[in-house]
Amino acid sequence: MRRRSSLLARVAGAILLTTASIGAAAMLLSEQIVEGQRHQDLLHRAELVAATQADALSGPVWELDNRSAERMIEALTVRDPAIRSIAVFESDRDEPLARTSSGDVGDSAGRITVERPIVLHGREGRVQTVGHLRIVYSTAEVRQATLNALAPMAGLLLLSLLGAMAALGLTLNRMVLRPLRRLTQLASAMARGDYGARMDAGRSDEIGVLADGFNRMAATVQDHTSTLESRVRERTEALAATNRAIMDSINYAQLIQSAILPSADALSAGLTEHFVLWRPRDVVSGDFYVCREVADGFVVAVADCTGHGVPGAFMTMTASAMLNNVLDQMGADDPAAVLAAVDRKVRAALHQEGKARSGTDCFDNGLDLGLCHIRPAEGLLVFAGARVPLLMVTGGEVTELRGDRRSLGYRPSAIGSAPDLAPGADPGTAPGTAESPFTNHSIALRPGQTFLIGTDGLVDQNGGEHGRSFGRIRLRQLLSQGGDGPLDRLKSDLESSLDRFQGSREQRDDITLFGFRVRLTDAAAVSGAGSSRRAA
Repeated sequence: MRRRSSLLARVAGAILLTTASIGAAAMLLSEQIVEGQRHQDLLHRAELVAATQADALSGPVWELDNRSAERMIEALTVRDPAIRSIAVFESDRDEPLARTSSGDVGDSAGRITVERPIVLHGREGRVQTVGHLRIVYSTAEVRQATLNALAPMAGLLLLSLLGAMAALGLTLNRMVLRPLRRLTQLASAMARGDYGARMDAGRSDEIGVLADGFNRMAATVQDHTSTLESRVRERTEALAATNRAIMDSINYAQLIQSAILPSADALSAGLTEHFVLWRPRDVVSGDFYVCREVADGFVVAVADCTGHGVPGAFMTMTASAMLNNVLDQMGADDPAAVLAAVDRKVRAALHQEGKARSGTDCFDNGLDLGLCHIRPAEGLLVFAGARVPLLMVTGGEVTELRGDRRSLGYRPSAIGSAPDLAPGADPGTAPGTAESPFTNHSIALRPGQTFLIGTDGLVDQNGGEHGRSFGRIRLRQLLSQGGDGPLDRLKSDLESSLDRFQGSREQRDDITLFGFRVRLTDAAAVSGAGSSRRAA
């Protein structure tokens, strides 16, 4: 994460660095100027002293009075502490007539040497050079005088720079930084959704132009946001109204679909006990079940049509009408023939008799169907299935009768579809032949038997910790534990087990499971009991 830094701190640092650089440059330049002036003053003083002293020494030098000369130069050394040495020389002689010194005279650095001739003026205006004077001055006082002169100047410059920096910082903060901080706060407020934030725009400089531009932008964003929110509300209300209309239609379709399902009276007519676990995935279902009387008993059937929701519901209406029409025409004596007839009628109704010739002909729908013809008087149940099994629970043992691996209604080229019957063939042709692809299974009815017929929505529902399917093994375990007890309790156990297994996962497919026990006539019950004893 990038660390935020204050703009005021960065500006103050830049001002401080700039003023320090300017002050240092000013001090260096002032030092050069002041030191040069002090050096010129010292040189001028040295020349003046040398000229004056040379005139005063003309007599002692002429008289070769070295004692008088020494007293004069010693007195001059006492009066002027900047003098490091004085030497008086006679003409044409290298050895000095008189010499005095204070300090080290061997180092020529930082020293000024001034020489003047000693001239003797005669009575008749004659001028004669009798010697020369050499004075050595130290420049140490120049350095000290320079520092003494620059100290007040440095203090004044420092105070001036600090004052200028403070004034500039306050001005910059009031005129630039404070408006920028305010602009940042308003931008953050706008990012949080407060589009009414505005900035004072009474200035005519660049900050005023920036504030005016920000206010225009905020007004535009506020206008667009309010317009967008209004449009979203309108669209939401329109979508809600459309959704309500669609759901009303679907709910009404659910009522129509429920109307084709058998009533409680029809279910109770020939069944001792029964339950129906029917859970559409999308309000309306692609599954349906049938329970109706026929000449010698009644029929129980469960179908799983292609799709779910509205498309599946349309298929259930079509398939239900076809099944009831076939039962009305053919009866239910041969369930395998009934499946074959439904197969032909569905394919004919959906124009799926031949192979698809183009992309628009690839519509291919059908259904899986399990059908039981129950004859209570005979103590017999005949079952035929198209990919739908029949489960039978007797004494805690679960037996499964698998349906044929064929579906109904799909095109002949589709996998698992039934072939067309030969021209003039009887729909009730015996099972096992090429014209009748479905098989009848006959079961002798006994008291206490429980039958269950359902679609694959229950066993295919995913859930549990690893998201696996409910599975046939789990279903068989539940049936073996509660299949001989009351069917209401068995239904409750199945529903609670499914709910726990499914958890928060969505339902994958329509779920239909029809469980029933047959009400046998006295003769059939005695016959069934006798058969049971003989089998034992």
